[in-house]
Order: sequence, then structure tokens, then C-alpha cells
Amino acid sequence: MKGIVLYGPSFAPYTEKVRRALLLKGLEFEFREPAGPEDYARWSPKTGLLPVLQLDGEKIPDSTDILFRLDELYPDPPLLSPDARIAGQQRQLEDWADENLSWFFNKWRRSQPDEAASEAPTGLRFLWAWLRAGTWERPEISIVRDLAARLDDLVGFLGARSFFYSERLSMADLSVYSMLITMQRNFIPGSAELLAGRPGLVDFMHRVEDETEG
Repeated sequence: MKGIVLYGPSFAPYTEKVRRALLLKGLEFEFREPAGPEDYARWSPKTGLLPVLQLDGEKIPDSTDILFRLDELYPDPPLLSPDARIAGQQRQLEDWADENLSWFFNKWRRSQPDEAASEAPTGLRFLWAWLRAGTWERPEISIVRDLAARLDDLVGFLGARSFFYSERLSMADLSVYSMLITMQRNFIPGSAELLAGRPGLVDFMHRVEDETEG
């Protein structure tokens, strides 16, 4: 199949990261969401993970690899600064956002009772969540507290610039944005409030949207 097709769940931050990169570069593409586990296996047979991008018959897994391939084939506008030092900072932040911020979503998901536990009395459900978290502190309290600290880190990284380490949007901004939009949707209860309390990051999100939506 020719053309550009993005396969992935719309709610996933890594899918949003790739989608915004395609919009930034002004590329026409088809977007397909999985209807069930069989689509994950069919579209991504090697890993079973999405997103995957199809570029004229070439299938590329992993959001970071996809962005590098896009930049190779469609270099304008670039996804990294021409300044090697700044580009290095942007690549580090892109990796940090993908790994560090996604860790909170995974921790939250693991802290939630499974289907069997959800049928138990409320007290037992809380006990199960605490045991899964490995602490007697309510899981959501520690997750939200630590997430607030990471958002403060981002405020410091951004400073007075329009985008991270630069006045031009890069892959670092797309990665951070994709994580912040998930928080804005309150995937982790309380995360939307945390983000709203940091207007500099909200303004940053608007700038990303302006650059990628035209």
C-alpha cells in the first residue's frame, strides 16, 4: 500500500506525538485506530505495539524512530535544531518525556484494581491498590505529588522561550506536548488541575497547536 498511514490508538501520547509531527510537516496521511487486539498483531507483527507509521510500503515502529525517519525524508521544517548543542538537549528531553512522564501513566494503571478486585468491598480495593503500589500511602497521592515535581522541572526547562531550548518547535516539544495533553484529559485524576496551575505550560501547548494545526 502506498501513501502515509498512521496506525495507533488516538488516546495514546505516542500516537499524538507522531500525528502532530505529520501535521507540522504538512503531510497528508490516513489515520487508522485499532478495533481490537488483532489489529495490534496485524499492524505491528514484530512487537505488537503501536503506533506504527507506513511510508509508501515501509512500516516504521516506535514514535522516536518514526520522527527521525520523517525528518530524513521530509526535512522541512526540521524536528531538531541545526545547532548541535541545542539538538542534543532536545533529543535528551524527548527521551526524558517519553520515558519519565509515561512512567507515571504506567504506575497509575498498575495501581488500579483489576477486574476481580473491583468487585471486592471498597476497603479491600484500597488495600489492593496500596499493595500494588508498594507503599501504605494512597497511590494517587504519591503519583500526583511526584508528577507535580516533574511539571515544575518542565517549567524550568522551558524558561522564557517559546519552545524547549529554542524558539522553533522540535521533536522534544512534540513529545512533551503529547504527555501534557494526556494529563489535560485527566487520565490520572488530579493531573489536569496540576497542569492548569502552570499557565506557562498551558501556553506552550497552545503554541504547539498553533504550529501543527495551521
